[in-house]
This record gives sequence, C-alpha cells and structure tokens, in this order.
Amino acid sequence: MKLLVHDIILPLGRTEEDLARFAGRRLKIPPSQIFTIEVQRRSLDCRKGRPPRWVHAIIIEVPSHLAEKLLKQNRARVWKPEVVEVPQDRSDRRPVVVGTGPAGLFCAWRLVQGGAKPRILERGPEVVERSKRWHRFIEGGEFDPECHLLFGEGGAGTYSDGKLYTRVQDPRVPEVLQVLVDHGAPEEILVDGRPHVGSNLLPSIVKRMRVALEEQGARFYFEHRLVDLKIDEDADGRSISKIVIEKDSERFDWDVDALFLATGHSARDVYQMLAKHRVPMSQKPFQIGVRVEHPQQAIDQMQYGDSAGHPQLPPADYSLVSKRSKDDLFSFCMCPGGEILPSTEQAGYMCVNGASRYQRKSPWANSGFVITLEPATFGDDTDPLAGILFQQKIEKAAFDAAGGDFSVPALRLMDFLHGRISKDLPDSSYPRKLTPTDLAEIFPPWILDPIRTGLADLAGRFREFAHPDAIITAPESRSSSPVRIDRHPETFESSGLGRLFPLGEGAGFAGGILSAALDGMRAAENWMSNTSSIGQS
Repeated sequence: MKLLVHDIILPLGRTEEDLARFAGRRLKIPPSQIFTIEVQRRSLDCRKGRPPRWVHAIIIEVPSHLAEKLLKQNRARVWKPEVVEVPQDRSDRRPVVVGTGPAGLFCAWRLVQGGAKPRILERGPEVVERSKRWHRFIEGGEFDPECHLLFGEGGAGTYSDGKLYTRVQDPRVPEVLQVLVDHGAPEEILVDGRPHVGSNLLPSIVKRMRVALEEQGARFYFEHRLVDLKIDEDADGRSISKIVIEKDSERFDWDVDALFLATGHSARDVYQMLAKHRVPMSQKPFQIGVRVEHPQQAIDQMQYGDSAGHPQLPPADYSLVSKRSKDDLFSFCMCPGGEILPSTEQAGYMCVNGASRYQRKSPWANSGFVITLEPATFGDDTDPLAGILFQQKIEKAAFDAAGGDFSVPALRLMDFLHGRISKDLPDSSYPRKLTPTDLAEIFPPWILDPIRTGLADLAGRFREFAHPDAIITAPESRSSSPVRIDRHPETFESSGLGRLFPLGEGAGFAGGILSAALDGMRAAENWMSNTSSIGQS
C-alpha cells in the first residue's frame, strides 16, 4: 500500500536524500521502516518571519502495521491517483481543430487517443519558421500580422514563461505534465509546485507533439486561416455544415462533423465572424493594467532576505495584491529572470506580456499588475464584443503615444508614482525601444488611479519594490478574454450553433496553459462519448 504524506519540510542546506529522516521524524516512525519514498510535490515556502524552506508531499511504502497506524492517526492517506478513461470513437467522422495552442493541441491529443483522426488548422506558420519570423520582428524588423507572439504553431504559449500551474483540481493534470515531459520538458515539472518549461524549450516540445500526432493519423495545415462558416438551418436548429478556409489568398470549403474552436483570445476576426452568424456570446470581466520590471536581485532580496543568493534558491517570484482602493490590484503572470515582449496581433496597436527561459537567467524580473473590469464599464451592454473594442482603444492609444513604431510606453516606477515623466530610463529586457510616456494618454483616470494607488501601496510595504531602476510599461491588456462564447456546460457544444465546440481562453473558459489544455481534453472526451453512443445505437 502506498501512502501520501504532506508537509515534510527540508531547510536550506538539506537535500532530498534527507527526506526519509525528516519524514520519519514527522511521522514518528524509524526512517529504516520507510521502504520507498517518492516526491509527489515540492514547493518553496518564503513567508516572512522564517528562512525559506522546501515543503514536500511524498509517497511512501511502510510495513502494513505502520500504514494502518498512520492512516488511523490521519498522518497519511492512501495514494490512489484517479485515472481518466478515454472514450473510443467508433465513428468515421473527422473532426476539425482550429488553433494549435494548448487547448487545440491537447484536444487533438485526446481525439487521437480515442481513435479519431483530426484535421488541425493553424493560421500561422510551423514553429521553426515562426521562430525565424518572430525574432526578425523583435530585433527591429517589420511586423507580420500572421506570425508573432500570438499566432503560429503552439499559440501564445510557445513564447511564454510556460507556467503550468492551476487551481483546477483535475486528474488530467498529471497526464498533461507527463505528455510534456515525454516530448522534452524537464522532469521536475512533474513535482514542482509552480512548474514552468520556459520559452526556449517550448518550441521543440510543440514540434515533437505535432510529429507524434501525425504518426497517429492527425493532419496539420499551417498558414490556413478559418474565415467563415456555412450553416444549415431547419426545424431542429442551426448547425455548421462547412467551414471556409483561406490559404495564400485562395478560399475553399471543408465539410465538418465537429469544429473545435481553440483560436485564443486574440483572434479578434474570429469573434467578428461568429457575431455575423449570430453565435451566442456574452460579455465577461477581464483584467487590464501594466507590467512592472525590477532587477531580479531586488526581488530575490525582497523574498529571501538574508538567504538571497543561496545556491538552492531559484530566482524569486512573488504573488502580490493591494486592496488600498476599491479595485484590487494584483500581480499576474510573474516572470522571474524574464523579459517583457510586445503581444499584439495587429499593426498599430501595443500591448505587453512577460516570458522566461527555462533557466530564468535574465537579470530582470517582471509581472503584470492588473485590475478587473466588469462588463458595465465597457460602454455598450448590447454588444458582446464591446470589451474587445475597449481593449483596442487602449492599445491604439499606447501605440500612438510611444511613437507608432512598437516602442513601449514606459516610466521609472517611482516617477509614475509621483506623477513625473522620466528624463531617462534604465536598461530593460524589452527587445525594442522604451519611450517615456505619460500613461494618462493611454488609460482613463478610473483605471489609472487604482493602478497608481495599488503600486504606491506595494512600494510602501516592500522597500525593494521601490527600487530606483524599477520601470512600468503599458498596457497589459490580454491577460484574459472579455468575451465568452456560450456553450452547453456538459457537452461543450455552442448553445446556439450545432457542431461548434468553443474551447480554452478564447472561448472564455480557461486562463493559462494548463487550464486550456484540460478544457481541450474534456471537450474531445465529451464529443467522443456522444459519437460512441451514437455508433452503438
């Protein structure tokens, strides 16, 4: 019998070879009676008032009499991970998946596991070509509207930090992590409490997954853009009969049995196409704000105190919130040892995001700091796309205010807090130009004031946060979708258009790589369960 035990603490200076001794002390049993020990989860506790320490959940095997004793004392519980049974598709239908981000890729993965042979559309190029074109842009070249941080093989996640944590409790989580490891991700993501892969490793992982899918019968179509739907309508309702695809300015139709739409939250032309066909969509809250960058050493000192620089400690991250104003300001997508990148799909618009390589060796740390906007603030409660229009207004203002050349609006953090325009700016991870900009040219006061109040609160609470070389860039406007594509809660099929299955962040049902992957897997399972039952009737 295997037992799961939580809260085995190792102080700095100890290694996992010491786990048996510390587990024995915690459980009050001889370490020699622990026959096997395996790390199930490992996290770093950096709470103030004590030195940093590593906290482990472990899986152990002990003699049966000790197992019964530990269970009776509630010091352990039986380790029995749940396994998801994959439905088998007995039909000859060929579903179409649109988008190769985490939702689309793992939807295709699950479909193939169930015996289906999906066709997978991606408007951008395959990942090797994508990398070449993306790097030409960030090094100062022309912007490519079909190849950037958001579009192309792997979606927005390919050049992100590769964060793989979620609050969702789902038995598929270990499966997603194992698939990534099987295709080149580091094994420690299986146990790290805050796992990440890194933007330098993700492209090769995505490519290996594509090759594996192709070997199982999936077909990928790069630089193929979904541009329209053809819809049948009868007494039973409306459903998709064909999709219209564009490749090299030529258009053609495909018949579809199921359309898994995983286009991400920045394919704004897809939302517009859905609205044209009266696909039910709803406004939803989204987050907007700024991205703040510090020297990584300052964040290490803020989080680790006297332990900063210890060889067992990684570059420090943080999770911060200020409740000083009526709109809470909170950190989002914190990237230790990372870089700030332009994150737009349209020329003439500016927004930023953060990323980190696997080793997180950059001398800077950055994080989004955002407030939540409710639909009532979008300006039109009758238009489901009003939140997108609001985003575009902010992003257009940012692009113009910084000079119209993909320079990013920026200020020294302390200048921003004191209402000054910076005379100069320190070195930064942003690959193009920083331009000192009055952020009042970008945000209305009802957004800018709570951002300023919240950051001033954090600078007062944490001395290192007010570092003289900290900068603020703007806007951070793509942290979540302002639109939800309405769907049935169990089947995931659109509530107003048959054969359409909206997935992931773009549909408003996920927030990050892992939750999007889970959403894609569940959608595939639901569809195969239905097609399997149809085939048996």
